[in-house]
Amino acid sequence: MAKKEQNVHLQIISDIRKKNFKPVYFLMGDEPYYIDLITDTIIDNALDDADRDFNQTIVYGADVEISTVINAAKRYPMMASRQLVIVKEAQMLKGLDDLQFYLQKPLTSTVLVFNYKNGSLKNKKLLAELNSVGIVYESKKLYDNQLPAFINNYVVAKKLSIDPKAASMMADFVGNDLSRLSSELDKLSISILCKHMKFIKPK
Repeated sequence: MAKKEQNVHLQIISDIRKKNFKPVYFLMGDEPYYIDLITDTIIDNALDDADRDFNQTIVYGADVEISTVINAAKRYPMMASRQLVIVKEAQMLKGLDDLQFYLQKPLTSTVLVFNYKNGSLKNKKLLAELNSVGIVYESKKLYDNQLPAFINNYVVAKKLSIDPKAASMMADFVGNDLSRLSSELDKLSISILCKHMKFIKPK
């Protein structure tokens, strides 16, 4: 089953930062924020800067065939312990079912990441195979009543605090676009560091 429990992304990110990588990550759903967050964390931690030129491949689903992705995943890293292959806009990738042949014996030196946005994969057999060798994460849109908690957790992670009424007001104003919401919170964090913020204060 796809991982979609609230805050399960934190465990995935924690494992990535500890260099505990899975051979395949299938990140899907209607909320792009967590998909991008996990992907960015993988990019930041999978390879050293010096290894990226030869061992990092980023392709887009509309521009490649699944055979190209599989062939890239089957390559061995060059002068590094692993290589990274990322498929963005994987919902546009045709023939995705053929991935099952690669999943029978995925290369452990490859970290293969799929960004499947604006929907979820429906092939239950393929999902089960993905889940058996890697991580399947479903990123769902938050309900409006969940936004204040998201705001509070985001602010706390920056070692700041926010008044519950202010969190509710921000949720009402920005809405459930988490990418925009996190961007606005980042701006506010900078403001408090400059001592211009009034409704967020350091603990």
